[in-house]
Amino acid sequence: LKLGDYVVTEAGFGADLGAEKFLHIKSRSAELKPDAVVIVATIRALKMHGGVSKTDLAIENVEALRAGFENLQKHCENISAFGLPFVVALNRFVTDSDAEITLFDELCKKHNIVYALTEVWEKGGEGGLDLAKKLISIIEEKSQSFTYLYELSDSIETKIKSIAQKVYGAKGVEFSSKAKKQLEEMDKLGWSNLP
Repeated sequence: LKLGDYVVTEAGFGADLGAEKFLHIKSRSAELKPDAVVIVATIRALKMHGGVSKTDLAIENVEALRAGFENLQKHCENISAFGLPFVVALNRFVTDSDAEITLFDELCKKHNIVYALTEVWEKGGEGGLDLAKKLISIIEEKSQSFTYLYELSDSIETKIKSIAQKVYGAKGVEFSSKAKKQLEEMDKLGWSNLP
């Protein structure tokens, strides 16, 4: 971190499980404040989220892409909840049709999502230049106000509810009697102030 102008790290899979743990646990323990996030997406994955089976991903399906785009929107909302700017990196596959790329572009514009088409697998470093430029641009704007979704002083129950509702979209959380006993034990052990 001390030697580079920019340091990029992989936080894990998804802006729910991977990013949430990275931001709440790793960033806190290392006292790091990320400047921005790259959310990686593919047309193939979005079509799967839209209901297409793995065997049919090479077939153009703009309606499945449209339906699956909601998944990407949720990941973007999650990162925004932390007050961080982001760029979506759309990793292009040879099976992605022009119509699918066009729809992805339209949906991103409609929802004010900044994205970069990345073709690093095909073009090497040149295929990632647009992403790098857009990422540097949002970092230099310094428009971020990184914040955690809960305080370390919050109860374990409050932390769980915060993650369930703000990251996963739960309406609420119910704790079984066994879970309540476990939470009491954790509190007695002094673990309440941990992420």
